[in-house]
Amino acid sequence: MKKIVLLALIVLLLIPINIFAGGGRDGSSGKPRIAVALSPANNAWHAKLRQVIDEAVARYPEYEWTVRNATDLNDQLNMLTVFRNERYDAMLIVPMDGNVLMPICEQIYFDGTKTIILNRAIASQNYTAFVAGDNFGGGVNAARLLGERLGGQGTVVGLRSYIGTPIDVDRWNGFSGTLAREFPNIRILAEGDGEFNRDAGIRAMTNILPAHPRIDAVYTQDDEAALGALAAIENERRTDIRFITGFGGTLPTYERFLANDPRYIASMSYFPNMGYDGVEMVVRVMRGIPFPKDTIIGSDVVTAQNVRDFMDQAY
Repeated sequence: MKKIVLLALIVLLLIPINIFAGGGRDGSSGKPRIAVALSPANNAWHAKLRQVIDEAVARYPEYEWTVRNATDLNDQLNMLTVFRNERYDAMLIVPMDGNVLMPICEQIYFDGTKTIILNRAIASQNYTAFVAGDNFGGGVNAARLLGERLGGQGTVVGLRSYIGTPIDVDRWNGFSGTLAREFPNIRILAEGDGEFNRDAGIRAMTNILPAHPRIDAVYTQDDEAALGALAAIENERRTDIRFITGFGGTLPTYERFLANDPRYIASMSYFPNMGYDGVEMVVRVMRGIPFPKDTIIGSDVVTAQNVRDFMDQAY
């Protein structure tokens, strides 16, 4: 039932919503126009983010909001190009790939549009403001947790997320760099791409397992990918893998913590509620209130011991 509800929600989120149509620099209502360009709502985190964004923008009827989810990377590039041509006063952007979309985001910024980047960085400092979770710090936390659980000895594999994108690089560098510095006797055997979904996690882990008969732990950069990896591990009846960590804060993950799953030990969690922070930043910029260029929201290490404190934020 949960899957059916989520799929229905994602379908709904792909439908563009325009609040207070018209106006802005080229419109007729006289209200400032703000576009919100979201990456695909193809996982639980981004589906929840869209809900949060819709709730947040409704608080500010003095602005005209256009909120859209892309269906894929090319669609988001086209969307941003259209938004640029329509000369919005401000844009809130969650880039699917901060490398590919960096040029169009820079063009929007240099046009004079207030450009706020949310959740996933672009490979540039040319933006008005950036609001995101602590991806690098989450990787550091995962490395320290696994390093301590393994007693500083052993082997791990990592499931990354769209390898080479800025969010992936931050999470991976935080993890791998911390292992190298603080736990030099823990070796990374292999990397796969778990993207941000369960199917990719299954595929990546299924490809890794045959080549490595002994693995002590798995670091993943997404809770859905972690659940996929667990399914692959269980399908292969592997008993050597002692620990796995995730990233995000999904309800199915937290339910495993509540049940004291012996293998899935932690999620480096930050939550889609940051959508409120992104919208608040846009409004702050529009009103001329002083703001920091970069706002980094800390990630929490959620385990069986503290999961009840975070259940109301799970998605």
